[in-house]
Amino acid sequence: MTTMTIGRLARAAGVNPRTVRYYERIGLLRSSGRSAAGYRLYTQREAERLAFIRRAQQLGLKLAEIAEVIAVREGGTAPCRHVRDLAEAKIEDIDWRIAELEMLRGEMARLAELARDVEPECTRASAICLAFEASITP
Repeated sequence: MTTMTIGRLARAAGVNPRTVRYYERIGLLRSSGRSAAGYRLYTQREAERLAFIRRAQQLGLKLAEIAEVIAVREGGTAPCRHVRDLAEAKIEDIDWRIAELEMLRGEMARLAELARDVEPECTRASAICLAFEASITP
């Protein structure tokens, strides 16, 4: 089985070797052994696991959630049901954040309109910005 050093593994995955060491420390990765010189060695299996970790992070999974998926797999069960549950929870969170951002966008549009409307008066006022004062009045 072909092995690679931590540097080669990290370069292939587009991460820093410190990231690989950190993933080892928290149990997401394991080196397959050490060279005669004491360097950590990794196989294609670890490279695939690192690619999985990176992709899961890109999709918004936290390291603890990724560890759960790996633990389910290592427990001998296909993790797809667990992944589906995680994905559905993430979708709910995304929907909530979208709604929150839409409300914020509406507030910002109102503030921009108020700022445009009060701009001529703003230079003569003692307030920092009249648009903010106007935005808090009911």
